Amino acid sequence: MRTPLIAIIGDRKRATSGPWVDVLTDGNPHTYIEAVSDGGGAPIIFPAIPVHLAETERLLDLVDGVFLPGGRDIDAAFYGQPAHAENDPPLSLRDELEIEFVRGARRRGMPVLGACRGMQVMNVALGGTLEQHLGDRVEPTPHRDTVGVFTTHEVRIADGSRLAAIVGTGSFEIASHHHQAVERIADGFVATAWAADGVIEALETEGDEFCLGVQWHPEQQLDVEGRALARAFVEAAGAYGESRNRI
Repeated sequence: MRTPLIAIIGDRKRATSGPWVDVLTDGNPHTYIEAVSDGGGAPIIFPAIPVHLAETERLLDLVDGVFLPGGRDIDAAFYGQPAHAENDPPLSLRDELEIEFVRGARRRGMPVLGACRGMQVMNVALGGTLEQHLGDRVEPTPHRDTVGVFTTHEVRIADGSRLAAIVGTGSFEIASHHHQAVERIADGFVATAWAADGVIEALETEGDEFCLGVQWHPEQQLDVEGRALARAFVEAAGAYGESRNRI
């Protein structure tokens, strides 16, 4: 089997390296790249630029799966709400490009995996909404204590779910860093993991197609569960690519 090609949309940030200060860059933390590579995939980063938005279908023709990483908050306008004061300044072009990748992948039956923001993008892309600031209910929350520092808490996995088949049933500790969460679940998704406070920690579609999002950061702890999740996604992408090549 050929190595599955996995699409990742790049974020845009300013970076400093040696004498180069505050340089605008397009990319992602290496932990995401490592997670896909560790799972057996070949990640390809697409910058969030207008030409890519105009050519989404051609880009999807090139890859076998879509991985949606974490990052800044989604522009609340994409789910019809005014932005909360605690939200990050959005990169709306990235939001729109990832949303179109999700919709295009779903039309094709192409595997999709989302981590943290990535799960939220999946939900918004298919018509769901987000709770914009968990701190309005309780502060501090177990999901994000200090910005820039991952916290840990347990998640409970639903028996009989695709997620349970990958990581096992019961509960385990995850790496968390988010202040938003899924509110209304999009049609076609079901919740398959929860935190102790009821926050939805995983969504997946019913049926045989791999479309799964987790609210945590498996790339931050490539332990048994994190590696199993990356491997299952890449294997599904490989199977999709092989079936497409046989047509």
